[in-house]
Amino acid sequence: MLLADSCFNFTHDSFKNDLDLVIDDSISSNIEYLFCPASREIEIEDILKTCEKFPENIFAGVGIHPHYSSELKPGTYKNLKQYASHNSVKAIGEIGLDYFRNFQSHNIQKKCFEALLELAVETKLPAFLHHRDAFSDFYPILNNAIDHLSPSIVHCFTGTKEELKSFLDLGLYIGITGWICDPKRGNEVKSLLKYIPIDRMLIETDAPYLLPKDLKTKVKNNRNEPKYLNHILSVIAKELDISEDKLGNLTTNNFKVLFKI
Repeated sequence: MLLADSCFNFTHDSFKNDLDLVIDDSISSNIEYLFCPASREIEIEDILKTCEKFPENIFAGVGIHPHYSSELKPGTYKNLKQYASHNSVKAIGEIGLDYFRNFQSHNIQKKCFEALLELAVETKLPAFLHHRDAFSDFYPILNNAIDHLSPSIVHCFTGTKEELKSFLDLGLYIGITGWICDPKRGNEVKSLLKYIPIDRMLIETDAPYLLPKDLKTKVKNNRNEPKYLNHILSVIAKELDISEDKLGNLTTNNFKVLFKI
C-alpha cells in the first residue's frame, strides 16, 4: 500500500536542516507521493528544486496563500503562469480566503483569490483551495469560476456539514488532515467523514502543522511529518469501518487522478 500526502509544507523553517531525511523517512514509511503548495512566490524556486531531486515522488502547486495576498503584484500573475508550465507543477495553490487569522483585509484576499482562480482556469490546472471561516465570500467566488475550472480540492477541510455538502455539489475533492485526531476540535469533521464519497477524499498531514493529538509517542517540537499520514489513515479507516489497505489505495488513486500523475 503506497500513500499520498496531499499537503506537505516543506518550505517551513522547521525542515531547513533535515528535509532530505524527512522525505526519506516518508518514502520508507510508504508515503510514496508528496504535494507541496506554495504560499508565496518567493518559495517557488526552492520548491521546484526539491521536486527536481525527487521527480517521481514530489509535486508542487504555485500560488499565494491568503495570508500573503497583498504580495500579488502586477507581474505576479505572469510569473506564476510561467512556473505553472514546469513538469512538477500540478495545481494552482495554495489559494483562497482565511477570515480566521485575518492577516490581510478581506478585499485584498478576495482580489487575490479571484485573480488566481483565473490563472487556474487559464492553465487548466486544479485549484488547491484554502478556506477558513469565510464561506459567505469563498463560495460565491468559487461558484462563479467552477464551470470553467478543472476538478479541484478544498484542502484541510474543517467546516460544517452544510459547507461540506456545498463543496461536494461543486464536484470538489476534500482533503482530510490530522485535525480529526484532536478530541477538542476535530470531532465534528470526524463525524462528517461518512458523507464524503471515497472517490472524492484525499488525506494529508499539512505538515509541519496539525500533528495528530492522539499519537501514543511524544514528538519532538510537535512537528508534523508525512510519515504520520499512516496514523491519519488508520483513524479514518476505523471511523468508516473499512480496511486501511482499501482506503489507502483509493485515496492514492484519487491523488493521481486529481493531479494527473
